Amino acid sequence: MTLVLTVDIGGTKCAVALTGADGVRSVETWSTEGSVENLARAVDFYERYRDGGGDPAAAVGVCFGGPVDHTSSVVTRSVHVPGWQGFDFSDWAARTVGLPIAVDNDGNVGALAELVHGGHDTRDLMYITVSTGIGAGVVTGGRVMRGATNDAGELGHIRIADDPRQCACGRTGCLERLCSGYWIEQDHEMPAAQLFARDEFLAEYSALFARGLASAVLLYNPEVVVLGGGVSRVGKRLTDSLTASLSTELASWSHLTPRITTSRFDGDGVHLGARELARDVL
Repeated sequence: MTLVLTVDIGGTKCAVALTGADGVRSVETWSTEGSVENLARAVDFYERYRDGGGDPAAAVGVCFGGPVDHTSSVVTRSVHVPGWQGFDFSDWAARTVGLPIAVDNDGNVGALAELVHGGHDTRDLMYITVSTGIGAGVVTGGRVMRGATNDAGELGHIRIADDPRQCACGRTGCLERLCSGYWIEQDHEMPAAQLFARDEFLAEYSALFARGLASAVLLYNPEVVVLGGGVSRVGKRLTDSLTASLSTELASWSHLTPRITTSRFDGDGVHLGARELARDVL
């Protein structure tokens, strides 16, 4: 069985695991620190596993919480995980664990997990992660859409309102700035779980989110939209409300309205997706 050392680097936490055809095993998670500290812990995890008699991994698969060049494995922009700008994962993997590596952003990795393991019975889907930021991965015809510079699917930076609040990307009125878990908590000074328990907030949030989602649906025409990340834990209340708002936005394009659901994966999804990603280099 082919094992992959899978690493998830996010805005608030990191995780490492050995992932095989039978699933995810031996996960370790910690709060996000600087780049060197994070990867040193991943290497330590793998060395302890090997010292204990574990079979060697065949490759490394990395899920990164921000823009990264999938072809070169170099971080192109460090937004939510500072200190990574220009980091070369291929060089790191060669020097430390001696393994080939594949890296992509969290939206694309999540989309791969949903395509292969989500049971959605479609080759055309969009995965949207709503947590510290908002990212997306688009699958069309069974393949992840990456674009000329690997930046396809930056749903969070679609401008949805004339709003002066500035996003981390430098623009104003971005979907991410108005609807990500981090920013709604900052703006309302209240935990997201409490906010979403309020019907009025849920309706307003869904209406805003649907503006950005409608643009993506018109562009990519997914059959299924899968929500992941912390905000997705609101569950059916959110998917029902968002479906209603999206149907309003797409009133004259009702046949395009996708099925909206939440990911059945919790922390394991990124590792399953990272293993699928690593198959490209095996």
